[in-house]
Parts: sequence; structure tokens; C-alpha cells
Amino acid sequence: MEIYHLRCFLAVASELDFTKAAQALQMSVPALRQRIEVLETEVGAPLFDSSTQTLRLTPTGERLVPQAFSIVTDVDALPDQLATTADQPIAVRFAIPELLGSDIGDRLTAALADLAPDYTCVLERMRSADVGANLRGNHIDLALSHLGSAGPGVDSVVVATEPMGVLVDADLFAGRTSLRLADLRGFTHVQGPQHWELVSDTRTPLSGKGISESKDRFKTIDGMLMMLRRSRAFIIAPLDSEGLSAVDPAEFRFLPVEDLDLEVGTALQWRADDARFGRLAADLAARLAV
Repeated sequence: MEIYHLRCFLAVASELDFTKAAQALQMSVPALRQRIEVLETEVGAPLFDSSTQTLRLTPTGERLVPQAFSIVTDVDALPDQLATTADQPIAVRFAIPELLGSDIGDRLTAALADLAPDYTCVLERMRSADVGANLRGNHIDLALSHLGSAGPGVDSVVVATEPMGVLVDADLFAGRTSLRLADLRGFTHVQGPQHWELVSDTRTPLSGKGISESKDRFKTIDGMLMMLRRSRAFIIAPLDSEGLSAVDPAEFRFLPVEDLDLEVGTALQWRADDARFGRLAADLAARLAV
């Protein structure tokens, strides 16, 4: 039985979707299915039930999840356990979302600088929806996520909550420091990239306010800004955002909306059974929380 087959199994068990699991593992769906079939042959029973529209774990699959997670975690811990130099810093693979508040970003930078003697950290951008599978698959060690839960085997603590406002063309609402939803009547709400994952649904608070929804979802910030220029359109985003910090204030401005109760949370997430990164996560959580 190969350890990689167990990693593949954990990815599918987390996503309950072969396509999403294959994307997280950066492999093709047929190759992933083949590895699961090999593992099922070795186990002697099916691990997934695909007889309905939703993929489900079989009883055997459910029993294998904690065992597979324990085996993979133990194997991944071997290099550090066998390290010959006690003062060697531990390498940390840290995933962060594309859109992150500048305040939490500054606190993360300061915290990692303080911890530098004991840890070397490599940052990478990642969709929040992919964090759970990548943690369980041991592709990353820690993550900041806009989703509060990453599924089984992953611990999570919210370290920041930020209010959201609207970004509009700077020629609109001159002299205003805030808006109300009624001010946006006749405007078009332009949705940000799907991977921002800022709020699950903005339509409910906007419905019935005379605000239309754009049919397009832009993949880049530049595409969204083109939609906003000289038009009655807006996007909803954190008022304090590193990802939008380069926006020219002469062209666009952020305004809070007094009666729009939306906010984005940021959670620190890590593997629940990994003692090394559990200790680091506890330290980071204390430093990151306001």
C-alpha cells in the first residue's frame, strides 16, 4: 500500500468530488480514480459510493479516514523527528487568500518575523476552498482562509473580522463619507472573482433595493475596474484590502454602507493531529487576533 494512495483517498474524502480533489492534487481525474481503485483492491472493499448524485464515503471509507490521516501525518513528521541539529528551523508552508486585509497582513508579517529563528516560512496564494484538501494532503502546513471550516482533521480559529464596503467610480458621491443601500438604487453589483470567497451570498441584502446583478464574474481586478469606470456600478470588498491597495484613489473610492451588514472573516487553519504546527498555530493565533 503506497502512502500516495492514502493522500489521494484523503483528498477525495475531503472534497467528496473527484474533479475538485484532482485539482487540489494537481493531477488528472482518470489518474486519481485509478489510484483509488488500486487502494480499494488492496483494502478489499469500496471506499466511495457513487450511486447517488452526491459522492459519499462507504462505511469502510469512513473507518479508513482517521487511520489514513494518522499514517500520513506520522510519515510526514519523520524528517523533522530524524533531524540531527536541534537548532535547525522548521520549514513551514503557509497558504493565504488573494484578498487579505492590510491590517491582518501586517500582523502576519510581524509575527513571522518574530518567529523566524525557529521557523522558515514560504507563502503561497491559495483559494480558501482548496485549503482543507491541501492541509490533509500535507501540501501545506498552515493557512489563512475566508471559510470558517475546512472539514475533518483540520482545526480552525477566526483571527480577524473585517467590515465590507463598496468600491465605486471616484466621480460618484462627491463629498460623501458613507452611503445607504437606497443610494445604490439603479446601480449594478459587479461580482468579484469566485476565488475571493468573501461572502457566501450578497444577493439577499441587495434584493428589493433596485440594484441589478452583473451577469459577468471577472477573474482579474483590472476587468472589474474597467466595469466600474464612469458607470453606475460597484463591487463589494473589505474596506481595508491589500489586494485592492493599488487602486488609484483619484479614480475609485471605497465607501462604507451604513445599512449593509456584511463582513469577511479570516481563520487560521492547520492539521488537528500535527503537534508541531499545532503549537505554532496557537502562537500565531495569539499574535494575529486583535
